[in-house]
Amino acid sequence: MVKALRVKNKRLLALTARLLALLLIMLVSPVQAQSVEAEGIAPINGPVGIAKRLALQDAIRQALLKASAQVSTTTVVSSRGVVSDNVRFTARGNVTNVVVIDEWTDESNYYVKIRAQVPGTGVSSGGRSVTGGAMAGALTSTTMQAQGTMQGQSMHRAGDVGQYRRKLAITQFHVMDRTHIADLPNIETEISRELKRRLAASGQVRTVDASQYLLPLGNDGVMSQRRILGALPPAKEVGQLATEFAESLGVQYIVSGVIRDMGITKHMLGARVRHLELDIIVHDGITGEEVARHRLNESVVDAGPFDFPTTSPVLNDKFYASPFGQRVHRVLNKLVNMIIADLSNQLFTARVIRTEGKQVFFDAGGNANVKVGDVLNTFQLSQASVNDLAGQRSLGFSEAPTAILVVTKVQRLFSVGELDSETIRLSPGDVIRFEP
Repeated sequence: MVKALRVKNKRLLALTARLLALLLIMLVSPVQAQSVEAEGIAPINGPVGIAKRLALQDAIRQALLKASAQVSTTTVVSSRGVVSDNVRFTARGNVTNVVVIDEWTDESNYYVKIRAQVPGTGVSSGGRSVTGGAMAGALTSTTMQAQGTMQGQSMHRAGDVGQYRRKLAITQFHVMDRTHIADLPNIETEISRELKRRLAASGQVRTVDASQYLLPLGNDGVMSQRRILGALPPAKEVGQLATEFAESLGVQYIVSGVIRDMGITKHMLGARVRHLELDIIVHDGITGEEVARHRLNESVVDAGPFDFPTTSPVLNDKFYASPFGQRVHRVLNKLVNMIIADLSNQLFTARVIRTEGKQVFFDAGGNANVKVGDVLNTFQLSQASVNDLAGQRSLGFSEAPTAILVVTKVQRLFSVGELDSETIRLSPGDVIRFEP
């Protein structure tokens, strides 16, 4: 009897393994793409360009709905009856090669008709029934995990672009009084690199180390390395230099900072207090405009100068173990949250890097969460900046909205899109932007 049970259990294990392998194959096997035509509609409640973009997004969603795929249905039966029944998945993929073949309007709506390549229909098992027993629970658990994975994939839709990851560079901090940091060598550089590291670790933004750069606080004549080498004429204004930094570093935002106070004061009772006052400033890389500024001001009692031999980097474990180091740790985390919140309120932008007819290559890809089928707006920038009345201060570059861009290909660091216009042409340096 025991031997018969062992044989039966081995057969059940083998059967379960075959079922799991079949399920895995059905989940991961590629499906053949098919050409689908679909129409989208959006009400005209404001600018026609916005209605056109929304109609295009709706058409892409309709194309995906046409390509939904029934994957499998499995029934596991034991001597006690049905254990698991009707486990079904619906897969949706991403559209590719989106082409607008027609568009029209009536009194209140905008209509777009597209042709696109979408995933074909998957394989259905046709209600396969399997006799099982002891391992039925394991099969059900594994199947439900796979179902959760597929549902998670199906939640992404073309045009779901609320989670773009902005790209920023953090420059070296200014120091208002260098006697305050005599015991913290290179803190102005190391604090920039540490802020970059923590922002990158959050996974919500992309970062570039720009600690070798120093963005001026005002018209103080601080120059970038490119200017020192004579590549560009002298800067007259901070925003202009911020745009040049952003362009050369390939980022959307420039973050700079100021160490206003890290000095030590003595109170009447002999207690020593070390101060920590930091500024953080965020500049838009396209316009050079200051979009956010914060100041944190804290102090730590009984925190004197560091008498241990510091090494590079100065922000080491021994530093963070001190009362002042612990406060710096908390302040840096606050700054990370502030910067992320600031950028989440800004529009996502990218720069055109190359064009080939209607195809446009821009410098944001998969690591920025760009998806095939996303619909973005494009803007042509003026060749020269707009200056103030006196002609001494740059106010940024004028933007002219041009056409809608549908993303057709995504690589890790760049994407390719197709313009919906036959006549509009963009140039390197022009702007791609998502505007909700």
